[in-house]
Amino acid sequence: MKLIPIETPEAFSLAEQFVRPHEETCVSLASLVRRKSDKLVFISTSESSVVEPVGILNLDSTLYHCIPDITKIDKISLLEDLPYLLQKPVRCISGETATTDYLIKFFPNPKQVYPYKMMRWSNTQDSVVSMLSGGEEIIRCTEHDMDFLHSLQKDYLKDEVAVPGRTLTDAEVDITLRQILKNQICLAMTVDGEIVAKANTNAIGINCVQIGGVYTHPLYRRNGYAGALIQALCNRATRAQKQAVLFVKEKNKPALSLYQKLGFKECGRYTIAYY
Repeated sequence: MKLIPIETPEAFSLAEQFVRPHEETCVSLASLVRRKSDKLVFISTSESSVVEPVGILNLDSTLYHCIPDITKIDKISLLEDLPYLLQKPVRCISGETATTDYLIKFFPNPKQVYPYKMMRWSNTQDSVVSMLSGGEEIIRCTEHDMDFLHSLQKDYLKDEVAVPGRTLTDAEVDITLRQILKNQICLAMTVDGEIVAKANTNAIGINCVQIGGVYTHPLYRRNGYAGALIQALCNRATRAQKQAVLFVKEKNKPALSLYQKLGFKECGRYTIAYY
């Protein structure tokens, strides 16, 4: 077993074929395949020049993965190659639960591990399910909206992403937000011209779009704003002929209830380990 860099057009074509059947639980990795990232490697069982992939890894500070059958992995070989090939310290392992749990053994003692339910949108109606009463508007955000989105994004990161005990700086928030506004679709709900809720895609893959970053200012909750934004993103994904998916913390019962009401159904388990 060996790790083989994905570099040629033929290799990326093979990577796309490999990822497609499993994309719902590895949209971030699929987006890197689509964009032809230089950090991707095959895990191959072949000792010859012919690649026989059993997995794909993103060798970067966030270790995304797609290993459908973990029993095909030679732990000893991977243990020898993986730390050597990684050019940055691992800050996060993100992906399907069984593989994330397996990879944690190579990088022990994460500061925080979050279990999620992976969910797939099953509705086909192009509508906005909400309780909007008037005066609200959904807008597509641009970099001109950075200042207005900053506090919502910061609170979202504190609640959903930040490792407990670690200070989140305004500069980190702006870096993350700028990347979202540049590379993703970010929608916001405005009330009388003020942005009070947001949601965005956080990965656009080959056949799937992953939704995240859902946050409503506490004073404006229970008005249907989050649901309306998620529905609007799902409608966009459908028009682009892509499947909308997301993951939600298993203990977040209100969010889980909302997603089920919007037509999402569980399709797997997802785990993120932060270091």
